[in-house]
Amino acid sequence: MLIASNNSWDIMGHIKIFYADDDEDDLMFFNEAVEQISEAIHSPISLDIFKDGENLIEGIKNNEEHNSVLFLDINMPLKSGFQFLEEIRNDPKLEDFPVVMYSTSSDHLIIERCKKLGASYYAIKPYDFNDLIKLITSFADINWENHIIDCKNFLYK
Repeated sequence: MLIASNNSWDIMGHIKIFYADDDEDDLMFFNEAVEQISEAIHSPISLDIFKDGENLIEGIKNNEEHNSVLFLDINMPLKSGFQFLEEIRNDPKLEDFPVVMYSTSSDHLIIERCKKLGASYYAIKPYDFNDLIKLITSFADINWENHIIDCKNFLYK
């Protein structure tokens, strides 16, 4: 768990983040934010990146870290985030794996579709690097192993 106070973080537990996206800039932006957070807390956050979602399901299935979360882009060329989410929720081994749908879209219909498909949360990609750090820190602060999803707070703001 990350605790932010006066711009310094202490880590209470380890987290592994999976990130699937097809956009090179978004992948680099996200990776840099995770590296900066890791440096600030003096402890690495494990980040596994899956370009276009290739080998994503296999990667999650082989995960041995209990405190893990997936950030999943919706618009990818080979298979959409919707398709990946459906595949994850239909797999008995992965059906409860935390999934944050991560998109530039703020369209209400897309957000509702993600909710109906079983996403844990929906987060709109920030354009500002500091906002991205806040977003990742907020999700890294959750103990996913024991977290109960709150449908009232589905959309991250």
